Amino acid sequence: MRHAAPRVHLPRTAVAGLLIAVFILTRYVSYRFLELESVAFIANDVSYYGYHLFRLDEGETGVMVEYPVPAVWILQAIYRLGGGWQTWTSVYATVFVLLDALVAISFHRRDNAAGALFWILFTGLQGAIVWFRFDLIPAALVAWACLLLIRAPAVSGALVGLGAAIKLWPALLIAPMLTPHPWRSRSARLRLIGFVVVGFGLAAASLVSSGWDRSASPITWQSDRGLQIESVPATPLMVLRTFTANPSWDVFLSPYNALELRGPHADTMLLTSSVLTVLSVAATGYLTLRLARARGLRGQDREVAILLAVLTIVLATLISNKTLSPQYVLWPGGPVAALLVAPLDGGLRRHVHVQAAGMLLVALLTQLTYPWGAYGIMAIPLGSGPETSVLVLRNLLLVALTGHSFVLTLRATGRGAGNTPVRGRASSPQPS
Repeated sequence: MRHAAPRVHLPRTAVAGLLIAVFILTRYVSYRFLELESVAFIANDVSYYGYHLFRLDEGETGVMVEYPVPAVWILQAIYRLGGGWQTWTSVYATVFVLLDALVAISFHRRDNAAGALFWILFTGLQGAIVWFRFDLIPAALVAWACLLLIRAPAVSGALVGLGAAIKLWPALLIAPMLTPHPWRSRSARLRLIGFVVVGFGLAAASLVSSGWDRSASPITWQSDRGLQIESVPATPLMVLRTFTANPSWDVFLSPYNALELRGPHADTMLLTSSVLTVLSVAATGYLTLRLARARGLRGQDREVAILLAVLTIVLATLISNKTLSPQYVLWPGGPVAALLVAPLDGGLRRHVHVQAAGMLLVALLTQLTYPWGAYGIMAIPLGSGPETSVLVLRNLLLVALTGHSFVLTLRATGRGAGNTPVRGRASSPQPS
């Protein structure tokens, strides 16, 4: 008779030490890579922020209109606390390294190192871009919202509201978090209250301080943008551009400071992106409805189902986006890390591990496309085959992970969900 090998449990201090060592090592490698002239352009966005924040402090208006007003307030706070232009880049990067570490610490405090290790590897594999773009902030807010979904529902909703106020896309995530119904579930009601107070409060403050045109400018800015070369809808055209002798497709730096694609069928793929966006919103509504109808889900079973729905919505938002900038890949990190912390049965845990491994590969491939493969991908008149192949593989993997997450969410929110717990053991009814 075969016996399972006993599990080795390391002391908590040893686990913490290992996580700290992995964090420092991965960040050190990213820092050393950043010293190479061929990839130093990663920091350009921070210079862009600093230049326009200086103009704002000088009293200019009409600056950084692509960002929601609360996002600009956060950037201004970092700028002023850091002492202005001279120390701006180093202060900005330091704040984001600390934020990155704080998220990892938050997951480790849940007495499960898996979520913390995933987050450290996930952000580390994306490289220094994590420190030099803005998207770590909404990604961190969503990560904490997922982590506190049950333990502190009002805070969870408030974090989603703050994320929506500074980056817009997290607004979709509140829908599954309000199930089964805010008036029948105290947790859902508290999430709604937190979301409304913070999200709508910041929207009102933006409207009062800056007016309607400035408050709405991020939406119009986004709608006017073209087809970015890294996006999933652009993938077929990037394949044609690279692997055929047709030089009809042109990569150019648009007025929106993005590398966009123009040429035959670019408008068709922009329309495809719009259709996919509508479908992602429809999927949000559909999954929310399934969650609302699965009234038998209780406690941790409902938590897992909501987290799967959140992950699916984030991934669907990514693959439908016409402007899939490399830093957007940070967005799914929080839901995946939270799922690794959640109590799952063996079958579902294996599927979540597949998601986690897939997202780590996506993170690595993203760094290989930007900054390492950027020049090859946008080469003129035709792209470089190896670099473009990495981009195509990354996008195909994102699509596959989205489909996988959608199927897992359907299973978790199926009609029998109330009678068949998501976990492998029977669960006693708990208030949702």
